[in-house]
Amino acid sequence: MKPIVLIHGYSAESSKSTKKAITKIYGDLPASLRKTFGAANVVEIDLSRYISLEDGLTVDDVSRAFDRTLHQNYSHLLQQGFHALVHSTGALVIRNWLRTFSPKPSPLTNLVYMAGANFGSGWAHIGQGQFAKWGRLIFQGSERGVRILHGLELGAEWTIDLHRHFLKSGNDLVKKYGVFEHVIVGTQAEEGWFKVPIRYAKEDGADGVVRVAASNVNFNYVRLEATEEAKALTWREVQQHAKRDRDLSSRRDDTLYRATSNSRPGLGGRPVVPFAIPYECAHSGDKMGVVTGKKPREQVMRLLDLALKTTTSSWPGRVAQFDAETDKTYQEALDGQAPTLKWISEPRAQYDRHAQVVIRMRDQDGRPVLHYDVFFDSVQGAADKSLPIRELIEHKHINGQTPNVIAFYLRTDKFDSDEEAWVPRVPKVDGCYLDISATEPETGDINYLPLRFEFTKAELEKYIRPHMTTIIDVVLQRVPSPNVYKMVRY
Repeated sequence: MKPIVLIHGYSAESSKSTKKAITKIYGDLPASLRKTFGAANVVEIDLSRYISLEDGLTVDDVSRAFDRTLHQNYSHLLQQGFHALVHSTGALVIRNWLRTFSPKPSPLTNLVYMAGANFGSGWAHIGQGQFAKWGRLIFQGSERGVRILHGLELGAEWTIDLHRHFLKSGNDLVKKYGVFEHVIVGTQAEEGWFKVPIRYAKEDGADGVVRVAASNVNFNYVRLEATEEAKALTWREVQQHAKRDRDLSSRRDDTLYRATSNSRPGLGGRPVVPFAIPYECAHSGDKMGVVTGKKPREQVMRLLDLALKTTTSSWPGRVAQFDAETDKTYQEALDGQAPTLKWISEPRAQYDRHAQVVIRMRDQDGRPVLHYDVFFDSVQGAADKSLPIRELIEHKHINGQTPNVIAFYLRTDKFDSDEEAWVPRVPKVDGCYLDISATEPETGDINYLPLRFEFTKAELEKYIRPHMTTIIDVVLQRVPSPNVYKMVRY
């Protein structure tokens, strides 16, 4: 067994750097690991501690500090190799270390995200507010770690680019880095959190801090750009399209933009990452927390045992084994989550599957488009019984630091108490249009060519997947008027 490195999440660091203080971060997880693998077989468990509550620090700083620590104090880990168990924001720390500092192949072999905040957390937005600033100062005597929260917020461009790195040629985590990823995340918040008047504390399809879809590194990516014909449109033609777009009754021209890039797990050789949801598992806490909780510990340890023993030969079978644990969880939720809790009318709804759709808007020069409208519109002529996609959308969030990115949260499967089952909703949507228009308020000499892109029923079922995030990169065509540059012949 190679050494195991544990990396904690945001705000989980102890105030002291002593071994005893750091050990408290992880509770009895290290003891459980030794019990599972045998003290003689666990060569070493390094209990990491990094600072996340200082406003001047970034995730890049933490990843760089991790790399410096490895080279200066733990060079044997780089030589022998190691495994890593990471919690919450630790997922961004280790993934960024892989992107920025790791050689290929990497000394890291098996990587397990325990409720990893791979695509952010709604709490990061709350944590940047003035109320959080006062709370941290008064009760902890600390700052908020605002720059780390910037990378942790839903729809952060830094995070989008981090994950896109591993989709590029030569950056495949399995083939080039030799890293096997695994995802473990709960979808049930502790009952006490339901008293908190903040939606992120009690969202269905989340663990009280991180959405399941935001934790899963199995994500879809689509890039939409103007066609060559659209790029050749005159200023007057672009004006006409923009005017027509403002008239909802005459919207059309869904051929002006096309998908120039798309990536899905299992497509084109891209591997599917093993992903599992333990039963009665929350983000943190000694009762239900994924790291220290007593209730999900047995199931979590089964999953960790599988993950830490993954090899090249066993990797292909891990997805099915993790899926089996998730199926077991849903059966237990069906049988054991009857609506008896005071604060929750239908506890099984916590296990409703959700998807997250993140849309980033930039122009052809890569600059953010800040003044825009985004609509999801039903396909004209759709069957009367078709479910409008807007009925699936439960929440949207415009990123505070990069407002050209908006994240939508959709309920893809809903528990039906009459049928005693989770009913898929996406197949009921008979396709939809994505409509995006934009303006440049500082000048009348710029127009954006509006986007109207159709997702067919089949495409929706491919891209709006339960427990998954889909990133849609939109490149809006920015067109200057003839007044911007004139040539006159004398």
